[in-house]
Amino acid sequence: MNESPALQPLSMAGLQLVTPASSPMGPFFGLPWQQEAIHDNIYTPRKYQVELLEAALDHNTIVCLNTGSGKTFIAVLLTKELSYQIRGDFHRNGKRTVFLVNSANQVAPQVSAVRTHSDLKVGEYSSLEVNAAWTKEKWNQEFTKHQVLVMTCYVALNVLKNGYLSLSDINLLVFDECHLAILDHPYREIMKLCENCPSCPRILGLTASILNGKCDPEELEEKIQKLEKILKSNAETATDLVVLDRYTSQPCEIVVDCGPFTDRSGLYGRLLLELEEALNFINDCNISVRSKERDSTSISKQILSDCRAVLVVLGPWCADKVAGMMVRELQKYIKHEQEELHRKFLLFTDTFLRKIHALCEEHFSPASLDLKFVTPKVIKLLEILRKYKPYERQQFESVEWYNNRNQDNYVSWSDSEDDDEDEEIEEKEKPETNFPSPFTNILCGIIFVERRYTAVVLNRLIKEAGKQDPELAYISSNFITGHGIGKNQPRNKQMEAEFRKQEEVLRKFRAHETNLLIATSIVEEGVDIPKCNLVVRFDLPTEYRSYVQSKGRARAPISNYIMLADTDKIKSFEEDLKTYKAIEKILRNKCSKSVDAGETDVEPVVDDDDVFPPYVLRPDDGGPRVTINTAIGHINRYCARLPSDPFTHLAPKCRTRELPDGTFYSTLYLPINSPLRASIVGPPMSCIRLAERVVALICCEKLHKIGELDDHLMPVGKETVKYEEELDLHDEEETSVPGRPGSTKRRQCYPKAIPECLRDSYPKPDQPCYLYVIGMVLTTPLPDELNFRRRKLYPPEDTTRCFGILTAKPIPQIPHFPVYTRSGEVTISIELKKSGFTLSLQMLELITRLHQYIFSHILRLEKPALEFKPTDADSAYCVLPLNVVNDSSTLDIDFKFMEDIEKSEARIGIPSTKYSKETPFVFKLEDYQDAVIIPRYRNFDQPHRFYVADVYTDLTPLSKFPSPEYETFAEYYKTKYNLDLTNLNQPLLDVDHTSSRLNLLTPRHLNQKGKALPLSSAEKRKAKWESLQNKQILVPELCAIHPIPASLWRKAVCLPSILYRLHCLLTAEELRAQTASDAGVGVRSLPVDFRYACAVSQKERGVMEACLQKNCIKFRF
Repeated sequence: MNESPALQPLSMAGLQLVTPASSPMGPFFGLPWQQEAIHDNIYTPRKYQVELLEAALDHNTIVCLNTGSGKTFIAVLLTKELSYQIRGDFHRNGKRTVFLVNSANQVAPQVSAVRTHSDLKVGEYSSLEVNAAWTKEKWNQEFTKHQVLVMTCYVALNVLKNGYLSLSDINLLVFDECHLAILDHPYREIMKLCENCPSCPRILGLTASILNGKCDPEELEEKIQKLEKILKSNAETATDLVVLDRYTSQPCEIVVDCGPFTDRSGLYGRLLLELEEALNFINDCNISVRSKERDSTSISKQILSDCRAVLVVLGPWCADKVAGMMVRELQKYIKHEQEELHRKFLLFTDTFLRKIHALCEEHFSPASLDLKFVTPKVIKLLEILRKYKPYERQQFESVEWYNNRNQDNYVSWSDSEDDDEDEEIEEKEKPETNFPSPFTNILCGIIFVERRYTAVVLNRLIKEAGKQDPELAYISSNFITGHGIGKNQPRNKQMEAEFRKQEEVLRKFRAHETNLLIATSIVEEGVDIPKCNLVVRFDLPTEYRSYVQSKGRARAPISNYIMLADTDKIKSFEEDLKTYKAIEKILRNKCSKSVDAGETDVEPVVDDDDVFPPYVLRPDDGGPRVTINTAIGHINRYCARLPSDPFTHLAPKCRTRELPDGTFYSTLYLPINSPLRASIVGPPMSCIRLAERVVALICCEKLHKIGELDDHLMPVGKETVKYEEELDLHDEEETSVPGRPGSTKRRQCYPKAIPECLRDSYPKPDQPCYLYVIGMVLTTPLPDELNFRRRKLYPPEDTTRCFGILTAKPIPQIPHFPVYTRSGEVTISIELKKSGFTLSLQMLELITRLHQYIFSHILRLEKPALEFKPTDADSAYCVLPLNVVNDSSTLDIDFKFMEDIEKSEARIGIPSTKYSKETPFVFKLEDYQDAVIIPRYRNFDQPHRFYVADVYTDLTPLSKFPSPEYETFAEYYKTKYNLDLTNLNQPLLDVDHTSSRLNLLTPRHLNQKGKALPLSSAEKRKAKWESLQNKQILVPELCAIHPIPASLWRKAVCLPSILYRLHCLLTAEELRAQTASDAGVGVRSLPVDFRYACAVSQKERGVMEACLQKNCIKFRF
């Protein structure tokens, strides 16, 4: 990789930034929002940790990483990778892993790390005095009992010298703080023992100290060489540390001389003098402080020092703002301070800060930003940010991208939600009100500062500048200052609130809702954020670690790393920068993914056709081709387009080996989710680089032949359309379709997995059948605050009639799972009721008709393009009603119920029953207590169906109508529908719509991502639903009763979700059985009496068992 151009101080007149807008590759090449956004607080291996793990698996390795970069986690990963060697019996050639630390207090943290991230048995040994007295038998007991031994180096040396444990019995030896081996240390003595051992264990050294602080490049190189010789290992660092990426360019590094600050008004000098005098006064106060007492002046010193730092770095306008913030914070301290002396110093500081504010008010208005009172650094920063303002065309395209950004596929069985509950829960969340415009996605930048208050005030300044300057209006900024972000440490309530606030800032930055982050060193490392295209060091880095970590945030393909320097500091910083570059060069040579030093400057092979023939499509008409110079780029592009989650970095692996004749060959492995699973081996070549290029070329040919690369040698997948549009491969008709392929606007088909146990499983006459019960139990009732209408909850276990599944094949055991109904969380179980019985042709035809009726007329899932052919379907089985029949007290197929449904006039249409004065309507309460009713006077093509929620015995058709247009209900029906009622004393019915929402896999008060949806206030909900105007009130005489009772209808609504989840779990069970068979892990067939553990509490379990026993269904948990 080419080095960055020589760095030199630049004035803004000569500063040419390459921004996405001005890129020759086009305005949307490599935008940050096209890069990955990694979520925080998920402990998965980071890219560099996996990279170093691969090196440690291949050879003895010294891991050189900064403190806090997860060196111990790499050791745990390596231990787990090699754990097959230590899981065996110690007395039967089983080995042990030994983790060495320098001191006793370091044992417990390492033990905790291994136990947290593995299932291995860990022994800890920290006291040489105690452990030295142990006999060989005692140690043998420890080695038998534990697989990983964490001990101090002194204990380990004692064990090895006394022969209690042989080096040949150790598979992995981990040295924490391995740099100590350079000195006269037990680590060095242990390595001397390894010299005489014929089978030395794998060695992993962990060190950070050689990278901390300012270090001399020559001294660093000498340290590394000594360490490598002593530990017989190769020192390795990672690409993240040296900001080296094999496949992308480094950021453009620029040092900007900001020039001196001219204090024309004299305000800057006056404020600086006042602050220094106040600090000198506090320092001169002779106050004796006992060791256990608080320093009365500490808070005052800190506040005044921070105020002075803001004044020097940002100028008087910001000093005025920070003084106001500090006054507000001081008021809290003063209010709760009991000690008189402490209180006096706080009051002194408060008065002084108010004086600062008064001095500033004499020169400028605090209400608006005056750039005459800010430092040249701030002016330069604003000029840089103006260069990232997007053009009009980019604004439009970004808006289009923003509007389509969430069009991911999701399961949906219905185009509409329930009419009665749509108003309460909004399915679509409202956008953030503080999001200025979608074109903020052009910039993704970080400004690094040293102090917390600098970050806070600089953020306020940028927001104020955006209000006054249209060129900066596109910026949506925020700040983050630490407070334990990403750390697992106890917090009080105030710290917890601050932590949550800063986590929200990070979330918005990852989601590109904000495009500029002002941060302290907390974001330099340890927090995962998107790749940025602008990183500004507002305060210059003071050590290599700070320089390289902040530079490492500028990872977008087109990015700038800008360091703002004061004129008086630029010379000394240039010397530091040369040192940082020299250290980076040394570490780059130690990087596990770096290219050999001798090959970095090699020009591409010009006559590549002579070295290895290219792969050419349609050679006659100059079709697309891949050469050895372009093949690696094609492979990387292909891997980048493979589907993956945000935590996975998909990259090809290439291993190169040297042959005895001095030639090299490479083996290429593609990611596991590529259809090309086999490794690709290339031919022998004269050098490593050629071997890597040739194997990539062979891989491109194979990928094209299996259809993974299209006829333009571009990856086939959801991103292909972008390349096809660039190449103008589609005609206007095809490209006019909006949305990304696979989104809701451009749906794509995919083969659906069908469990083998459901294929060809439709029951046949006089053939053995299997009957399964779909058990349903309400385990978590809907809480009152979400029960908007205060409706009665309907536990499904209260009624015996339920649904079952009839198949010709047995269904494997699957765990219970939840669905979320209007009544709350319902736990579903699938249990075998009986098997081996037969049914006649007439019985099966009746069951088939009922099955079709459920899905076509009750659930209304039958569409014009669908045809009901159960015997030809890929997944074929029957859903049918079950009940306690023939006084048998056990569940069985309810044939009588099915026959009654077929005879019912209300089965499909609306009954034509008519009443007259001679034969008036007679109301029977029992008919409506578990009923679904259909209005007989409207929507004749597709009648509405309603649950009867309540019977209002205090209302009749002569009662007052809720709307002032009509006097009574009877008048309403006469006027609007010309209907006369024969019974004016009948009660009225309060009804609810039957649910058209069939996706019950998530609670209705949560969105697709599991986030709570906004709700209206409790008072509004109560007032709304207590009003008759918001209720559906029907007259019984004008409604027909559906033959399906409401209790069974509610269960029928759950069927699509239940059957969808059933298919998924059966597919997973088949995969588990196949894995058990192929890999020998677990058992292929589960025992007959096996039951999955039920994830419910003991109380819920008791409720479920009692309810299911009541319904005569036997379940085991």
